[in-house]
Amino acid sequence: MEHDYLVSSETEAAATKGVKTMPSLGDLHKRTKEIIERARKDEEERLETGVIQLPLWRDDKRGAPNSFLRSALFAAIQSKDRCHLKEAVLGSQQGITIKYTGEQLNQEDLTIWLALVDLVRQHPLGTECSFTAYGILKHMNMDTGGQAHEKLRMSILRMTACVLTVTNEEYTFSDRIIDRFIVDEKTKHYKITVGRHTIKLFGDNQWTAVEHKQRRSLSRKPLALALHGYYSSHEKPLPVGIEFLASITGSTNSQKASFKRQVKIALEELIKIGSLKSYEISSDLVAVNRTEKLSKRITT
Repeated sequence: MEHDYLVSSETEAAATKGVKTMPSLGDLHKRTKEIIERARKDEEERLETGVIQLPLWRDDKRGAPNSFLRSALFAAIQSKDRCHLKEAVLGSQQGITIKYTGEQLNQEDLTIWLALVDLVRQHPLGTECSFTAYGILKHMNMDTGGQAHEKLRMSILRMTACVLTVTNEEYTFSDRIIDRFIVDEKTKHYKITVGRHTIKLFGDNQWTAVEHKQRRSLSRKPLALALHGYYSSHEKPLPVGIEFLASITGSTNSQKASFKRQVKIALEELIKIGSLKSYEISSDLVAVNRTEKLSKRITT
């Protein structure tokens, strides 16, 4: 029997010599995991050692992560209504989870962050960029008086002191919105660093080039600003409920009928500036038609 077994084994080996066998599902699964892990390590190494710059957008645009535009991270509230949050899960579109610790941010803070990032994009992420407060305010087409300087300084401090975690199906970003902020008292220059890992927020199909002129015309209209950002991040926005819009804009209005009236006023503003063609509110469902397609890349 032992002899027969050896003959059989040798015969089988000879018969299968040179024949390629198909990998098992287990082997394929293991190989896939190895490839993914290697790609992850390569990406992490690039983030730590490579030169990282933000994507390009036109000068009349402002690049914004969709996670910022589709959530209550920058709430549609007045400055007096800010509160302090600790590990708060903010309202967001499905597929995006945002946890936030720090003084609550609003649309004024987003305007400032967009201006800073627009200036920083000319430099590698993680490097120190120096600007005058006057230069930043002019870049935003804002007043340059003492009160504006103080608002700018306090906003940057808020965004430096906070901790943000954004999770979606492609990445997790956990960091401050602005990594470092120093004021040079001699030159009055602001020295700002935006962290290297911020690039994760600007992955393919993860950011939007927002119309700067349109956004500027909505100054001091926080709900209109928040809805402008949300709808700008969708080429063909699907109808959504009033409660959903209240959640992702961080509204403090607990009266649904009152908030619906506020939404109507804000949508009328978006039609005036040319962001929307039309809108319809049927019961508690809001449907809009956008004016132009998304513009994420530089075009001639």
